[in-house]
Amino acid sequence: MNLFEKMAAVMQDVQYLAKDNRVEFKSTNYKAISEEKVTSAMRKALLQHGLVVFPVEQERTRVGTITSVDVKYRLQNVDDPEDYVIVASAGDGADTQDKGAGKAMTYAYKYMFLRTFAVPTGEDPDKISSAELDAKTAVEPLVGEVEIETLKKVVRALGAKSANEFKRITGVALKDLPGMTKSQWGVLMAQLNQQMDDAQHKAAMADGDSA
Repeated sequence: MNLFEKMAAVMQDVQYLAKDNRVEFKSTNYKAISEEKVTSAMRKALLQHGLVVFPVEQERTRVGTITSVDVKYRLQNVDDPEDYVIVASAGDGADTQDKGAGKAMTYAYKYMFLRTFAVPTGEDPDKISSAELDAKTAVEPLVGEVEIETLKKVVRALGAKSANEFKRITGVALKDLPGMTKSQWGVLMAQLNQQMDDAQHKAAMADGDSA
C-alpha cells in the first residue's frame, strides 16, 4: 500500500474521537479532547498500517505570556523511505513561566492528527461568532524583550544611568516592565520620543546662539 492508501485506512479505523476533558474556571466551562486520547488512538492505527510521524522543522516565538510554534511533521510510509508527505501545524500556549512552548507543541501535535486525518470531535468553533470569541477572550498583549530593550535604549539616551533615574523619566520601575502592555509601551515611547525631539531642538538652538 502506498502512503495515501494507508492514510485512508487510518481514517477508516479512527472515524470519531469524543471529547474526554472538561475545562472549568470561574465562568469558563467547556469540553475538550485530550492529547493523550488523540495520540493513543492515532498511534495504534499508525502502527497497524505502517506509518510513522515525527517533527522535522519548528519555529517558535513568544510575545508576553503567549508562546507560538509552527511545526512541520514528516508522515512516513515505513515500507518505502521515499514515500512521505510534510504536514504543517501550529499551536499557541499561554504560560507565565517555562511551560508555554510545551503547551504550544502539544496543541500543534494534537491538531495535526485531527486535521490531517479528518477526525471529528464534536467541536464546532463556528457556532460562536469570531466577534463573540474575541470579546470573551480578549487579553491585552504584553511587551517582549525587543520592546523592553528599545525602551531602555531611549531612556539611556535621555540621560538615565540608574534604576531610579529610569523610573523618574518613565514613571515605571524596571522590574515592572515585563507586565507592561504593548499599548502602554506605545504611549510611553511617543512621550519619550517627544522628549528626545525637544532636547535636540534646545541643543540646536543653544548651538545657534553660541555661534
